[in-house]
Amino acid sequence: MKKLKLLFLFTVLSAITFSSCTDNESIENQAVTENSSAFRLVLNQFKNPGNVSGRNASDVDSFCFEFVFPLTLSYNTGTVVTVDSFEGLESLLLNETEQVYLTGVAYPFQVVMLDDNSTATINTEDDLWAIIESCNITSYDDYVFSASCYEFVYPFSFVDADGGTITVDDEQELFGLFTDPNQGNLIVDFLYPFSVIYENQTVVINNQFEIFEITENCYPSAGCICPTVYEPVCVQTVDGIVEFSNQCLAECEGYTAADFVSCNPNTGSGFDQLGTCFTIEYPIQMQYQGALVTVNSDTEFNTYLNNGALVSYPIVINGATTPIMFTIESQQGLENVVSQLCN
Repeated sequence: MKKLKLLFLFTVLSAITFSSCTDNESIENQAVTENSSAFRLVLNQFKNPGNVSGRNASDVDSFCFEFVFPLTLSYNTGTVVTVDSFEGLESLLLNETEQVYLTGVAYPFQVVMLDDNSTATINTEDDLWAIIESCNITSYDDYVFSASCYEFVYPFSFVDADGGTITVDDEQELFGLFTDPNQGNLIVDFLYPFSVIYENQTVVINNQFEIFEITENCYPSAGCICPTVYEPVCVQTVDGIVEFSNQCLAECEGYTAADFVSCNPNTGSGFDQLGTCFTIEYPIQMQYQGALVTVNSDTEFNTYLNNGALVSYPIVINGATTPIMFTIESQQGLENVVSQLCN
């Protein structure tokens, strides 16, 4: 799991100064803010459960830079606020709502890198993305890859690191993007609005604040967001072997290393008898590289099986010499039935 690496300087005094341009103020003296998906991501990181309040000295090693105050920020409503301390920023974040939340920052600003105490000037959005990547801060990619309590309504689109728009038409295509080791971090921001299925209801996501909030609802106790790497681990359940794309995702579901089993249990499983003494009722689904794929024939089935895919039970099989149909609920159930049909 990516470590959350962002440190904000604790100071003794705090002050928040709200400002807006009025008739008797010089426009030239007004700090110009711009909407920043990168800065919103940093704020989201800071707002992970346990991060936004209750810090103490033992938290220092968890983050890799601190802001140099003051910072000039802006809300989605257009209000501009100057924050003079950590406590001021903390207060703003604790009081955000779905109607009023921070969206922008005035460049340039400075941060202190904790590895060597050097000061870095952040002049542009690209500079901030570079800091996010170097500090392994949780990305929007991680939101997509780790969120298990909602499903995307397809198609949906996002903006990539090159400024292009990528439209994803189905789950298989989505996981193909994020399991490709050559892709790196993809998502700079989503194209809003888009919809997800959450608690059996369609929920419209209108902005960065809402995607963060619903993602955090998946893991309310610890902000359990995992990296976008495909290093599969498997666990044995009553319904058969379940594959997780990486260890972090399995641990988020409550499993430990002691629960892990081989992800390729197909040798001797009985599927080598397919087409001789039993047939499969298609279509079925198989777990392959973190996604569910639909399989419609023996040829497709054997191709996926030979590449490490797992059967998603239940399935229905037919005896080759008997009209009896069997509903198979698990790997063990398959082995038991095949041992009778094929002897």
